[in-house]
Amino acid sequence: MTSMIPRRLRSPLLIALIALPSAAIIVDQLGNGAAQAAESTNAPGLTRVTTSFDVRHAAAVLKAASRPLSGGFGRAEAERVSHEIDGLKADQPKVWRFDVQYQGRPQPLEIRALLDDLGMIDLDFATSAELAPVLRGAVDAYLNSHGR
Repeated sequence: MTSMIPRRLRSPLLIALIALPSAAIIVDQLGNGAAQAAESTNAPGLTRVTTSFDVRHAAAVLKAASRPLSGGFGRAEAERVSHEIDGLKADQPKVWRFDVQYQGRPQPLEIRALLDDLGMIDLDFATSAELAPVLRGAVDAYLNSHGR
């Protein structure tokens, strides 16, 4: 696999990223020095769930993420965000913020999308430590069921 990468571009990190499946999911505690986009204003202590996949799955991933929530980010909001993602230009991130309900309690939800030139999207969800694994499970279940 590395023979397809020009020698000047080879690095252990790049090779590791290429070797990852396209739907890699990473959870990271914000506020621990992790890099954040300038557009993001996450409060420290939120947990971030990061996904990367073909943009054609964005609408379905957002709908899957909305299912565990009882309010604040439902099907209509997922469709609106998906529609706005369809209009994004490559390398121009966009952030949406919602106050959602999970198990009867209010939770913050920030969604950040970044599209690349190849039609892949980085879709990040930043929320409470309680809700993050639920969102990760919903997103992971969809992507794994669709071979991503």
